[in-house]
Amino acid sequence: MDLALSKVIELRESGFQFLHLRDEDGQLDRIMAFKQRRGYIDSILFWSETEARAGRLPAVRDSQRAAQAVWIYEGPLVEAVDRLLDLPEPGSRNAPTLMKQTASDLAVVTTLPFKLKLPPGAIA
Repeated sequence: MDLALSKVIELRESGFQFLHLRDEDGQLDRIMAFKQRRGYIDSILFWSETEARAGRLPAVRDSQRAAQAVWIYEGPLVEAVDRLLDLPEPGSRNAPTLMKQTASDLAVVTTLPFKLKLPPGAIA
């Protein structure tokens, strides 16, 4: 647990913001951390030390289609945080750019526990 907690602290110190997502009964179900980086959102969703999903998604997307990630990893929390933090900066030579997998559960705007009211044509 100490290593997993230190990785969560590392995310916070790297500028990630956190959301505590609750189930229908109001109990904590999972935690999401996210950070916008040069046109992309790096995010991680975790349920426990052994179950996490991390990804990088374009910050702007077609709301009529499921979100697609340019990079995604599923596995233990510690490994997911390490891989996410080791990703090259968007726009750099080795940064992933090709859409690969559907990742709607990592799309911050669709996962927020409230609705965003935006004027027509606005970008969230």
